[in-house]
Amino acid sequence: MRAGFASVNVNPPMGTPMMGFGSRDRDHGCQAIHDDIFVRAAYLEHDGHAALIMGYDMCFVGRVDADRFKGAIGRHLALSPAQILLNTSHSHVGPMVGTWYDAHPDPAYVDQLCEATVQAGREACGSAVEATIWTGEAKTKLPMNRRRSEDGGVLNAPNPPGFAYDRVPLCMIRDQAGEPICLMFSVSCHPSMISGWEISSEYPGYARLGVAEHLGVDVSLFLQGVGGDAKPSIMGEGRARWDQAAWEDVERAGRMVADEIIPALADLQQVEPGIAAATREVDWPLEAPESLDWYEAEAANETLAEVRRIWARGVADALRAGEPLPGAATLSVQGIRLGDGLRLVGIEGEAVSEWGPIIADDYGSGVTFPMGYTNGEGLYLPVSRMFDEGGYEVISYWEYGYPSRLTPGFEPTMLSALDSLRAAGVT
Repeated sequence: MRAGFASVNVNPPMGTPMMGFGSRDRDHGCQAIHDDIFVRAAYLEHDGHAALIMGYDMCFVGRVDADRFKGAIGRHLALSPAQILLNTSHSHVGPMVGTWYDAHPDPAYVDQLCEATVQAGREACGSAVEATIWTGEAKTKLPMNRRRSEDGGVLNAPNPPGFAYDRVPLCMIRDQAGEPICLMFSVSCHPSMISGWEISSEYPGYARLGVAEHLGVDVSLFLQGVGGDAKPSIMGEGRARWDQAAWEDVERAGRMVADEIIPALADLQQVEPGIAAATREVDWPLEAPESLDWYEAEAANETLAEVRRIWARGVADALRAGEPLPGAATLSVQGIRLGDGLRLVGIEGEAVSEWGPIIADDYGSGVTFPMGYTNGEGLYLPVSRMFDEGGYEVISYWEYGYPSRLTPGFEPTMLSALDSLRAAGVT
């Protein structure tokens, strides 16, 4: 195997819109850089096959953006879209990219991000040397379930007994002298500890910093897992509501993850390299839309947020014009095999924690990186049992532009997609 790593700064100009908190994002743009943000890339090739894995310190990369970025870097490196995986950390204090919640990104910044993507990919490929690949897992106490049952509903509030995906898959790539080329790790937890108008990599950046201090070199690549319904536990431990975090809390959360990863690095096992990549488009069925009268009433309801009224007006206009509404959310599921028993599975959407064991346990042995926030923003992807409970993950479909919510019962569809990835070599 040959492998290389690169990191390119993607700090935005002051005034660039931010993404992560809807009302803040519509107010004004960023005013300062708290800490630098990056696009990071790991390039791997073996026996005529290659893969490029990229991580961004931002909330989302939209599907249109992801397709554009993949095309741009693919032309330079002769890679297909299936060989390029784009994952965002989901930091809520990053620049605006994508379409979530009436977003209007700065086209000049998106151009800058595309150029940085190409640069990072080319530098990672250009720096590739002979390498070995090692894997293992750590456990983390950072994620805490945020779906709290109260007053007959589900609130976004601390729920310590609820399920959170606590596995931290690890992939260390070393050169022939044993020195680290890249360490990929994944945590399944929202980086949504802090708001304001300072750009930051949030807790993932501090996790990388802690690991870099241990390794003596900054080569970590953070990949957001299945953290759609989890927030950092230090904000909610012993509380009925999430605490307001300060920057020192953000650093503490990141260093907590680093301290959990570092001991596991001594127990990594070398695996035989072998690369395979595949992607599948999967239809997640939507419920039947409401009536035209319902959307018109929503659009006229001045007690609702302006963004929701804009969304309802758009759906009503489409219905009046006789335009067909989507009956499904068509989202990508991508798999990349890096070696025996080591693979990444990325879903285009905000996958909740319970998708972690569904994906990882279906593969069984080895180490699996189950990830959302990959190759686009999609929408929240709850599991079927959540639909009767309700809650934000179920009812937020409109923020992603869909006319109605998802229907339950799609776990077999996901398992079928995993079977298809395995048939394509992502074992």
